[in-house]
Amino acid sequence: MNFTYEGFTQDQSRRCFTFRGIEEYHPVSFFSIELDLPLFAQNQISVQEGPMFCLQLLKTALLAGPSFLEKFQHYRVLAEDLRPLLLERERRASEKAMKKSSYRPFRKPPSTSHISWTKKIEER
Repeated sequence: MNFTYEGFTQDQSRRCFTFRGIEEYHPVSFFSIELDLPLFAQNQISVQEGPMFCLQLLKTALLAGPSFLEKFQHYRVLAEDLRPLLLERERRASEKAMKKSSYRPFRKPPSTSHISWTKKIEER
């Protein structure tokens, strides 16, 4: 099954993302995933991440089986649904912190070096 993002509607602090599920030789299915914007704000998740987050929910449910996918025809996101997204964010942050910086500041060569910077600067 392939999912197509159809758009969203907003009512107060709730945003509802709509997807179309297309599968060969089957009727088109519609999925409506509603999320509370304050829940995203509490977890420091930008609203722009909403459609991809909902699409990931659908893909995960599809892999789990048709019965899991059915519940997303009209679904409201819960705090526990955000857990994989938050864990992934933590993993990336820890990987980034463990990497050594590839930036090395420019340093003037020591006075014992064969390069004479003062002469080159004076020549200009």
